[in-house]
Amino acid sequence: MIVLWPVYFDSAVTWGEGRRIPKSMAIRTPNTEDIVKAAVSVGLKAELQPSVAHPRHPWIKTGYVLVETKEPKAKVIKLIASKFPRGV
Repeated sequence: MIVLWPVYFDSAVTWGEGRRIPKSMAIRTPNTEDIVKAAVSVGLKAELQPSVAHPRHPWIKTGYVLVETKEPKAKVIKLIASKFPRGV
């Protein structure tokens, strides 16, 4: 299982603040539901964990998504990001 936080996919967040994909693949203010939908659309089992805060942003309770996979985390993040609608 890997943990995916919305901050990994947020175009408003810098690399140093936690974004894990190129800005061109990121979207503005993603939420956990977006991540779950994208994960399911690529055939991954995803489980939502609401009301949990990212360690770097403890004041924002975004939740996270648990994804069951044997692939490397970076590959899964890019795969999921590729399913986000562009222009958002």
